[in-house]
Amino acid sequence: MKKTILALLILLVFSNVDIKSQIKPTREVPSLKIKNEQGVDAAKLVDLKVAVNIFGNIANTSMTMTFENTSNRDLEGELTFPMPEGVSVSGYALDINGKLRQAVPVDKNKGTEVFESIETRRVDPGLLEKVEGNNFRTRIYPLPSKGRRTIQISYSENLTPESDQALYYYLPLNYNSIIENVELNINVYQGNKKPSFTEQPDGSLAFAEQNHNYAATLRKQQFKSSKNLAIKLPLNENATSGLKQSNQDGSFYFLANAKLEIPKQAQKKWGNSLAIIWDRSLSSKNRDLEKEFSLLDQFFNENQNISVDLGYLDIRFSKARTFQINKGNWTELKDYLKQTVYDGGTDYSQVKSGVLHGANYLFFSDGLSTFGQGKIVLDQPTYCITSSTSSDYANLKQIAQTHYGKMVNLTNTTITQAYNMLNSIDQLFLGVKEQYAFTEIYPEKGSPIQSYFSVSGLGKNSDAKEITLLIGDGTDQIKEIKVPLKPDNGEIDLQQIWAQKKIEALDIQYEDHREEIEAIGKQFGIVTRNTSLIVLENVEDYIRYAITPPAELLPEFNRLKKEERIEKEERVADLLTQAQSITEQLQSWWNTDFQQKTKYPQRDRSGRSTHTTIVAPPIPSRPLANAVPTPMVVESRSAEGATNKSLSVSANSRAANATVSAQEEVVSKDELMEAVTVNAVQALEGRVAGVQVTNPRNQVSGKISIPEIKEDNTYLKELNQAKDPYKSYLQLRDQYMGTPTFYFDVANFFFKRGDKQKALLILSAMADLQIENADLYKTISYKLREWGDVDNALYIAGKVLKWRPMDPQSHRDYALVLQDKGRYNEALEELYGILIQSYSAEAANRDDGIEEILVMEINNLIKLQKNATAKVAVEKKLIADLPVDMRVVINWNSQNTDIDLWVTDPNAEKCFYSNPATAIGGRLSNDFTGGYGPEQFLLKKALKGKYKIEVDFYNDSSLTLAGPAAVLAEIYTYYSTGRQERKLTTIYLDRDQERNVLVGEFAF
Repeated sequence: MKKTILALLILLVFSNVDIKSQIKPTREVPSLKIKNEQGVDAAKLVDLKVAVNIFGNIANTSMTMTFENTSNRDLEGELTFPMPEGVSVSGYALDINGKLRQAVPVDKNKGTEVFESIETRRVDPGLLEKVEGNNFRTRIYPLPSKGRRTIQISYSENLTPESDQALYYYLPLNYNSIIENVELNINVYQGNKKPSFTEQPDGSLAFAEQNHNYAATLRKQQFKSSKNLAIKLPLNENATSGLKQSNQDGSFYFLANAKLEIPKQAQKKWGNSLAIIWDRSLSSKNRDLEKEFSLLDQFFNENQNISVDLGYLDIRFSKARTFQINKGNWTELKDYLKQTVYDGGTDYSQVKSGVLHGANYLFFSDGLSTFGQGKIVLDQPTYCITSSTSSDYANLKQIAQTHYGKMVNLTNTTITQAYNMLNSIDQLFLGVKEQYAFTEIYPEKGSPIQSYFSVSGLGKNSDAKEITLLIGDGTDQIKEIKVPLKPDNGEIDLQQIWAQKKIEALDIQYEDHREEIEAIGKQFGIVTRNTSLIVLENVEDYIRYAITPPAELLPEFNRLKKEERIEKEERVADLLTQAQSITEQLQSWWNTDFQQKTKYPQRDRSGRSTHTTIVAPPIPSRPLANAVPTPMVVESRSAEGATNKSLSVSANSRAANATVSAQEEVVSKDELMEAVTVNAVQALEGRVAGVQVTNPRNQVSGKISIPEIKEDNTYLKELNQAKDPYKSYLQLRDQYMGTPTFYFDVANFFFKRGDKQKALLILSAMADLQIENADLYKTISYKLREWGDVDNALYIAGKVLKWRPMDPQSHRDYALVLQDKGRYNEALEELYGILIQSYSAEAANRDDGIEEILVMEINNLIKLQKNATAKVAVEKKLIADLPVDMRVVINWNSQNTDIDLWVTDPNAEKCFYSNPATAIGGRLSNDFTGGYGPEQFLLKKALKGKYKIEVDFYNDSSLTLAGPAAVLAEIYTYYSTGRQERKLTTIYLDRDQERNVLVGEFAF
C-alpha cells in the first residue's frame, strides 16, 4: 500500500503584546488546526514544554511540542509560524528513536529536495525553512498512526523597552484545547529589580528570587490555558549596558544597549494633504484593524485639518474618494474604512503615482504581494504601517527607505510610540567613535534609530572596556553615548544576536546580498530565505547527501566517510541522452503507416444486417518496422493504489516504441555537448540534421469541444439563485474560508457570467490562503492560462519556479507561459534547460518519460521561431518534424497523486496506461504515478469520427491545503503543423473516490 500523507496545518504565531494600548493580538497563538477529510482533528498537541531565559534585554525561548496522531493513517506534519520583526529561528530538533536530534543548516532548495527524496523511503526526515515574509515552516514525516512525534524550536530576541521604563517579554499561550502535560520554566538572570507577570496562563506563576536571579515554574496536567504569557522587566534609570564574548582569534562579539533622549522639537510637518493606501486583500483580514484605527485617531488628533485621498489596493489600485478632516473629526473616513470588503490577492506593482494626491503616503499593508511584484513606485514620502504578525518586514522597510519614509510595526509598539515614530525627525546611528577598534557593526551607519536601541558587532581587541556610539539627525550636531562592555558569563550566544542583526540589515536588499545571507545562515545555523535546517535519521543519509551532521554524529560520519562504504547520492543528469533516444523513437513511430483493413460483417443472429468498417492492427509500411500488436487489455485495479496497477501486457509508453530499430551506441560526452545553431527557417525547410519536413496533409477538418462540467455544490446553487451573487459569495465565504475549491468554483461562476474582473479577484484570493504554497499557485496559473491572462500567469508560474526549481514541471510550466507571451527564445531555453539539469534519483524516477513531452514542445517552438531573427543552440539529434492531428497533455498540481489520461477513438479503443499504443497509431507517454505529470497522447493521422478525452483520478497518497487535485488539460488539433488550434480546461478531481471526468472531445 502506498503511504498516505495528510498535510497538517499547524499555525504557530509569535508576536508581541501591546501592554499600553490594551489591544490584544488578533490571531490566536499558538493554535493547532489540523483536520482530516471529515473535518475532524487528525492530531493534537499532547505535551508542551517552554523554557524562557532572559539575560538583560536578550530573551532565549525554546518550545518543545509533542503531537499525537489520532487517525489510522501515517501523516506528514506541517507547522507554519511567523516570528517577530528581526527574529529568526536559530534552533530546531526532531525526535529520532526517542531522542531529540539537532538540525544542521543546508541550502533551502537542497533541503526540500533531500527531504522529499528521503520521504519516499519512509524514513524520518525533518525540515525547517523560511517562507515568504518573516514566516517559518517545518515539515515532519512521519507522524505514525496512533503515535507521537516531538519537535523543538528555539529563537533569541532583543527585547525593546516600552515608554514606562520597562522591557516586555510576550509569548502566546492561549490554547483552545486541553493539553495533557504543560511545563513552563522561566528564568530572569541578574535583574536589579523584580520582574512581574502582566498576563499568565492560570494566575499561579510567581517569581522567586535568589542572588538577583528570578525563577518561576508552572507544571500542569490536563491543562487548558485561556491567557498568554507577558512579563514586565523593570529597567534601571540608566538603560545603557553592554556585553562582550571572546572568540578564539582574540576578537570578540559585543552587544551595546543605549537610551537616547529624542528632542521634542524635531517634529515632522505633514502639510494639508495626505494619501492613504489601504490594502484590502483577503490576507488583510488578519491585520489588527482596531490598532490601526487607534493610530489614525492619534494622527488626526494632532493633524486636525487635512484633506485625505483614500486608495484601495488588492490586485488593482484605485482611488476610493476624498475626505476632508475638520477639527480632527475623521468619523466619515473611519466609518468608510470599517465597511471595507477584504477579498483577492495583492499586487504592489499596480501602485503608481498620480492616482492619489497628498504630501505624504500612509501605506497600511502586511508587505506580502501575492499576485505581483512587491515593489511600488510613488512620488512622495511613504510610511509603511503593519499590524499583522505574518508581515514581510524587510519588504516594507525597503519600500519605506526608497521613498524617504519609515516602517512602523504595530505588533511590537504602543500607539503612542508608533505615532512618535511617524511624527519625529529620524535620529540616525552614525557609527562608533573607535572606528578602527570595531568592525561589522549593525545596524549600519545611517540607519534610523528609536529612543531605545541596540548595536552589535565585532571588536578587534578583547581588552576593550567600552564603546562610544555616535548619534545625529543629519546636522553637524553629533551626540556621543558611551557604553561599558562587560564579559558575559556564557549564558547567551552574542554571535547569534549579531548574525541576526546582520541578516536583517542585508535582507532589505535581498537580491544584492543573497549569497552573503546564505553563507551567514549556514555558518551560524540561522534559517534565512535560502538556508534551511534539516534533521536526517541516520549517518548514512548525511554522507549520501553530503550534509555535515550535528556534533553527536560527527565521529561516525567521519569514520564512514573515510572508509568510503556509503555511496553518495548519484544525481541523474542524462536526460539529454534519453531525449535523443526518444526523438528517434518518435520519428520511427511517426514514419509508421498505420493502415486500415476492412473487416466484413458477421452474421447478425437477431436478423439485422450491418456493414461496418473496423480498424485492425497496423500494417507497417516498411519491412523493417515491426508493428505493435494490440492485445486484449484487462485493467486490474487495486485498492492499495498505483503501485499495484497491473497490466495484462508489458505496457507502458515504451511499448509504443516497438517499431523502433536497434538504438545507436551511446554517444560520447563530447558529442552530447556538441550543439548546432538552428535557424528556424532552415529547420522548416528540412535542411537540418537530415530531417524531412512535410507540408500539411489534406485531410478532414478537426474540431475540439469542451463539455460543461456540472457541479452540484450547494454554494453554486445559492449563487445562481441570488440577486446579488457577489454579496452572496461574501456571506458564504466564512463557511469555506480555507477551501481552495470554493474560490476556484466561484471564480469560474463569475467568469462564465462575463464578469472577468470579479472572477480574477476571487481566483487571486487563493494566493492568500497559505504562504508559499506551490500547489495553490499551480492551480491559479492553470486557470489563468485557460482564461488567456498570460501576464498574471507568467508571474504566478515564475513564483512556483522560484520555490521549486528542482522540479522539471516548474520549468516547463514557466516555459509554456513564455510561449503564450510570444517569447519563443526564452521559452526554448527554459525547456532545453530541463534536459541539461541534474535531478535526484527519486525525482528522476518520478518524472521518467517527461523527455517525450519536451521533445515535442522543443520542436514546436523551433517552428514558432520562423519569424524571429534570433538563433537558438539545440542538440541536433533532438530536432525532428513531428506534426500530428491530435495532441493532448494533462498536468496536475500535487505530488503523490496518480492521475491518468484516457483517449477513446471512434473504434471504441481506449488509449490509456495499460494500452499505450492503439491500432490506429495512438501513442501515450509514460504513466506518471508520483505526481505532477505530464502525460501526453499523440495521433499522427485522425480517422473520421469522435474521440473522447477523459482524466481519471486513480490514487492519492497526500492531502494538502490545495485540497482536491487540480488538472490542466491542453488539447490540440494539427499540433506543430503551422495551423494548430488549442483549448485549455482546468478541473478539480475529487480525492475521496476514483473519478473519471470527460474533459474534451475531438470531432474529425
